Amino acid sequence: MTEAKLEETELDDMRSRLRALGNRYAIEILEILSPESGDIIPNMGWDQIIEGILELMGTVRPKPSKSKEKSGVEAEYERNKKKFAAGGTLYESMNKLVKAGYVLSKGSKGKKQRTFMITHEGRLALSAVDSMLGPTSRDTEVYRTAKTILRHKNFIRLLPAQEKFLDEVTDFDSNIIIQMPPGSGKTFLAMVAILIKLEKGIKCLYLSPYISIITQVINEYAELFEDLGYSVIRHDGTTESMNEYLMDTDLVVGVYESVFSDILRNDGWTKKIGLTIVDELTELDSPIGEIDAGNLGTDRSAKLDCMITLLKRKSQIITLSSRFGETEEVERWLDARVFRPSVRMNPDEYIVTREEAGIQIVSSDGTQNVLLQKEHFLESIIEHMGDYENKSVLIVASSRNKSEWLAGVISRHFSKSIDSDIRDQIIGTKDRMPVASQLRELLPYGVAFHHAGLGADVRIRLEEMIKSGKIRTVVSTTGITAGISFPFDCVIILFDRIMDYLAARSRYLQVAGRIGEYHLAKNGGSVYLVFEAPSRRFQDSQSLEETLLHRPLEALNPGPLFPSILANLMTRQVANGREFTKEKLKDEMMKIAHESFRATQHKDYPNYIKKMFSTLFSWLVKKKGVEATEGGFKLSEGVVAASRSGLDIIRYLEVQGDLDTVENVISENVLVDLILSFGLPQIIRPRTSYPTNIELRSSGLEDPSDWYNQLTRERNKVKIAALAGWIEELEAPHVIDAANEIGRNIVIDGRDVGGLNMDEGDFDSLIGICSRLAGDLSQYFSQLKKTDVSTRFHIFSRQLRFGVKSDLAETDLLEMQVQISEEEPIPFSKQNARILHNNGYSSISDILRKDRDPDKKGLARDRFAKNSGLEEAFAKEVYKAALAYVRAKLDDDED
Repeated sequence: MTEAKLEETELDDMRSRLRALGNRYAIEILEILSPESGDIIPNMGWDQIIEGILELMGTVRPKPSKSKEKSGVEAEYERNKKKFAAGGTLYESMNKLVKAGYVLSKGSKGKKQRTFMITHEGRLALSAVDSMLGPTSRDTEVYRTAKTILRHKNFIRLLPAQEKFLDEVTDFDSNIIIQMPPGSGKTFLAMVAILIKLEKGIKCLYLSPYISIITQVINEYAELFEDLGYSVIRHDGTTESMNEYLMDTDLVVGVYESVFSDILRNDGWTKKIGLTIVDELTELDSPIGEIDAGNLGTDRSAKLDCMITLLKRKSQIITLSSRFGETEEVERWLDARVFRPSVRMNPDEYIVTREEAGIQIVSSDGTQNVLLQKEHFLESIIEHMGDYENKSVLIVASSRNKSEWLAGVISRHFSKSIDSDIRDQIIGTKDRMPVASQLRELLPYGVAFHHAGLGADVRIRLEEMIKSGKIRTVVSTTGITAGISFPFDCVIILFDRIMDYLAARSRYLQVAGRIGEYHLAKNGGSVYLVFEAPSRRFQDSQSLEETLLHRPLEALNPGPLFPSILANLMTRQVANGREFTKEKLKDEMMKIAHESFRATQHKDYPNYIKKMFSTLFSWLVKKKGVEATEGGFKLSEGVVAASRSGLDIIRYLEVQGDLDTVENVISENVLVDLILSFGLPQIIRPRTSYPTNIELRSSGLEDPSDWYNQLTRERNKVKIAALAGWIEELEAPHVIDAANEIGRNIVIDGRDVGGLNMDEGDFDSLIGICSRLAGDLSQYFSQLKKTDVSTRFHIFSRQLRFGVKSDLAETDLLEMQVQISEEEPIPFSKQNARILHNNGYSSISDILRKDRDPDKKGLARDRFAKNSGLEEAFAKEVYKAALAYVRAKLDDDED
């Protein structure tokens, strides 16, 4: 064998042995088998190893009970042990350690009497890993917990900022403000804090403004927590998370709006939260300059301010964000300590402008000044950055339409090579949604666009491909700044006349931070700020440069509470139905106002809330939502039920007359109109936000123009058409196209004002919000003991959720998950459910029982396959899915 060949063989062998250490539980196995210094190297069986790993994970074998029967604690331990041993991961990792020479095996493979002993090479490998982990070997609670999560993530070492944090922060017993750049590992530190609290029996909440971050946290950490014996639930509107589950779950991972809604209705689980992680605290800064009828009620910063104000009374708060100005103000407000690493990495920053002689690119520090005789900005930047084919590039545009158009231009002139199967991995082979179909055409050229109009599933798969480096040119709206860091080498931001979102330096840093701290430290990076046209915020490139590159960071400045939130807070406070006085209720509202962060920035804010309270209280009395009593006041029965059901009180009182006359037999057109009269569906694109008179009056706003009123009415027809088509079991692409056809033809006063499409991401949001609203209304009628009407709204909620007619919504057929390949099971489609229903199968139970006949030969499964109307092989898989569903329900009932 040649020397080169020998070196290559040795290198391959070393890689194989290192891979063995990367398997789950590999390091834990070596730690269990490794003796204390001076002790004899032990031989251990499977039982000892499993018990040792469970102990490392915090589950210690209980002392045996004195009676002959096992105690409940012992039985629970044995169940955990059996469950842990049942998976194949532990055995697979052990076999790889044996093959790599780190562990010596004695006894026949697969036999219970098989024992294991660590080898000299295994002890050396363990020592090397411990030394690489560095500070995590310190024997403190924080470091031990960090080490557990490092192993789960298969990370070798901490990032620099994480290491500095764990050096400085030795406990998590106080409120903490963590300010670290994007991609520097803030989420990891939050998980360390959560695990420490869970081990002490404290319920935890992870709050994020973005579903993409919720998905990332669930995908990356839920399995670890569940393996350690802690339950995790997702609470963001994409899945059902009923109150009883939320009450008993150890860790809730929720989006701002879902959690805030539960807080406003005083749900019991929100009172048990001991630790709250607030991700993206910079959302506390309002993007709205002046409040008007079109944006009233849409400011997320006001909701976050109120939510933290209420939570911090009983829960510890840890915030995660990049830097913002005047941090000491938030520090005082939360009575928190601040962590921010002193060393920061900065990308190269350039201002790009069009001059008479060409495109000028000037570095922010003035050291580079290049004039390229090109016609187009992108062409000039691509030449300036160099090596475009091998670099990952993010281009940030001001709108969805511009991102789609620009991606098309780039695909024609600056395409990149890409794996042939990437397109189907992102889009799938059957997705015919309008926006997804457009993306499908671009992907073969190595280019993608990204915005909220893409369906959630497609967007998540696309983000995974971007993170893995398989898609390396992306044109996006500012929504891609939603918390996830990508390995971009270059970020290009196009400032045109409508790019208003990036008016603050803190928001610019969020976009620039998509490069990611780790990627920036390893590879460097560059950001190009392209001044395309003057805007309301930036009249010239000089003001753009001064504001975004050189000006100090702005302080966080949340918007004021809007009337709907204050009305909900008022009724929440007295929703127990008992008497109260106006003064006492006002004092509580003023206390919330004084404790808010906005009050620290605006000294007149409490007076603003005081006036709004007075206006709203008078209106509530006038609308008979608040009734006078001998000792003061009390809420009406309807308002108590509405408050407990999570309905917006102002909108509820505006439609209460319609609700009072609702019968259980009611047309779906009326149901759709009722749902769309509430505020949340109005925010979805195309926006139909129309404040009520009391909201305008208590906010000091003028009535919107007749033109705006007509526009919202016409746009509302788009949503009516979408919901109506959906519950008629039409396919989503057809529903969206038909609704958009109405939107494209809107004409007001002879002026064409159509063209604002509802994309599939908007459609998903609309049906999700409307389905939950119908569920809230079902709960409202249940509180009033109107069972028939409650049932009708429950069925309507399912119609909206699944896109089916009422007869199918009444069945449980759509609850099944069918395994049709080696991949994850998929939901049983409404098309197949309709086939079964039309053939006489009205429930999962019917699938299993209808074809039973002891007098006939053969299996009931085979008779079902012939009678169901489904393709025979698929029908047998459906039968298996029905069996699995029933077994799972029985197991749940036993628990």
